[in-house]
Amino acid sequence: MMTDTTDRRTLARVVALSFLIVMVDGYDTLMIAFIAPLLAEEWGLAHTNIGQLFAAGYLGAIVGAVSMGPLSDRVGRKPMLVGALALATIMTFACSFAQSFEQLALLRFFAGIGLGGALPAVISLTAEHAGPQRRSGTVTLMYIGFPMGAVVGGAATAAILHVGWSTVFLCAGIACLVATCAALAIPESMRPAEAAAHAPAKGLVNVVKAPLGEGRLWPALSLWFALFCLLMLTYALVSWTPTLLVSRGGTPQAAAFASVAINLGGISGALFSIPLINRFGPYFPIATMIGLGSFMVALIAVPGVSQTATFAILFAAGFCVLGGQINFPAMMVDLFPPPVRGAGSGIGMSVGRLGSILGPLIGGVLLAAQVPESRLFLAAAVPAVIAALAVFNAGRLRRLAMAAASAA
Repeated sequence: MMTDTTDRRTLARVVALSFLIVMVDGYDTLMIAFIAPLLAEEWGLAHTNIGQLFAAGYLGAIVGAVSMGPLSDRVGRKPMLVGALALATIMTFACSFAQSFEQLALLRFFAGIGLGGALPAVISLTAEHAGPQRRSGTVTLMYIGFPMGAVVGGAATAAILHVGWSTVFLCAGIACLVATCAALAIPESMRPAEAAAHAPAKGLVNVVKAPLGEGRLWPALSLWFALFCLLMLTYALVSWTPTLLVSRGGTPQAAAFASVAINLGGISGALFSIPLINRFGPYFPIATMIGLGSFMVALIAVPGVSQTATFAILFAAGFCVLGGQINFPAMMVDLFPPPVRGAGSGIGMSVGRLGSILGPLIGGVLLAAQVPESRLFLAAAVPAVIAALAVFNAGRLRRLAMAAASAA
């Protein structure tokens, strides 16, 4: 395992390559939101069908994270990362040739397995190359690549929407291939023999039990629940906001920039939070940000505001809510030690992905039922409040557990 004396040049290379990988993951994962209006028009899809298409990729990500995360603790981070990204590359290229909604949903499921499996490995790789004093901030800096991928991908998608949705998938496949090459260039942080020696015993029960030992049970459950609520909110916002803006009379090209505004806000919020979490730890600053974000979400549907004001509110909501969400890998790195870091991060990402499935599905059902937008966004603010309280509780429980361990 890499020590805390890893030279800065190696760390900078790892962070840069991991940033690129997560950036591609962000673009590929959120790409469907950008092209949903085109798919709906070409194939005659209803809101519920688009919600199911979102859910297919997210469900695959759950399978990938919960299976490949623990495996990265046993066989090493790098082999799992390269394999996961190779799978995502193949499936994303195949999406460009889909002939029906059913085919595309199945391919997105398998692409999701690869993308979901890549995250625990790349989070662990970055954390294990960083020193303990700035580990949380380094992981957050790396994970900013996720919304950056959505920003760059949104801008690129808006520029090529006129060519057709299949071209968008081809471009995403090329991006996944680049990410796979980047993974090959990252040095391993945990050798297979060392990983096997420190990994928990085999078996599903041990995979779940080991990360929750040594006083981590209740902080982990609270943190995972917070991530569930927050991903349910953020994926509903990113997935459906472009469609809502089109329904207000906006063009698909302009609507694609709604997701860009949210993600630009998230990038700004995460950068703002890095010095805070390096000094105070990740829990309490992030709980405050998410709590403030609940008010921003409620403001999105204020009637009579201009398109410029709407984008400004979306940016502010992204700053607080998505900016807080980007710090969740840092919190999981803080909570889980290296022998169970892949499993703990993978299970946490899987629980969060359940929220990412439910959010777009619930949004599709509510839109199909013609629920007024004002009520939609008031309801959407509730998960942010719950998530803020859960993060605060996770930090409190983590501090108590550490105090008890020190006293013993």
